[in-house]
Amino acid sequence: MLSQQTLFELFSKQHNWQDRYRQLIALAKQLPDFADEKKIEANQVYGCENRVWLTANKQSDNTFIFQGDSEGRIVKGLLTVLIIIANNKTAEQIKALDFHAILKQLKITDELSQSRLQGLDKLIERIKSQ
Repeated sequence: MLSQQTLFELFSKQHNWQDRYRQLIALAKQLPDFADEKKIEANQVYGCENRVWLTANKQSDNTFIFQGDSEGRIVKGLLTVLIIIANNKTAEQIKALDFHAILKQLKITDELSQSRLQGLDKLIERIKSQ
């Protein structure tokens, strides 16, 4: 999976919202497969436009690996970006992350609808609560 630095490089090359939109859809396709048996209520993130599932696995070095899926392409792309930002970090590092500032730097949140922004907040809350 990509690094946060690679995200900045990818999105800095996108000059308008349509290009960033296409980039999100391309990223969604890179999200590893999420097994159907993990699509259970306990893993579902509520408050999003589409159904979203998210799991976190704590590694032996106390970092987390997140996995997830969504029925919507844009939401799945947004989820992929959040996972890239949060993966391989400790709980303290994740809590210290300013996801909104990073998303703003990537110019991802500028054109999102209010309901998508609310869903994004729910995803960030879930990641930080792990």
